[in-house]
Amino acid sequence: MECPFCGSESVVERRVGRRVGGALGTAAGAVAGGSAALTGAEAGAALGSILAGPLGTAAGGLAGVVLGGLLGAVVGGRAGEEAGAIVDDRILDPFVCEDCGRSFRLPICK
Repeated sequence: MECPFCGSESVVERRVGRRVGGALGTAAGAVAGGSAALTGAEAGAALGSILAGPLGTAAGGLAGVVLGGLLGAVVGGRAGEEAGAIVDDRILDPFVCEDCGRSFRLPICK
């Protein structure tokens, strides 16, 4: 790919929307997954108490919350990246020239 302003071939994707969307999605997914996992923690605590007594209750409950938060973070991060990719392509200028520093999208209208 060539910069439409200076003709340089040192053009890279910026991916601003993907990075921001991924970060926000990860945070939101972790919170949502963790809070939803509190219900799962009850199930984990119940199962843990059957298998290992009082210590199993605490470990099962904690494992439920942690796993729910991690799963939520992964799913939220991926969804945020996908949404950010749409923002990159449709709203932001997704490419930047490393030589002249100008950003642009394709096709460019002069």
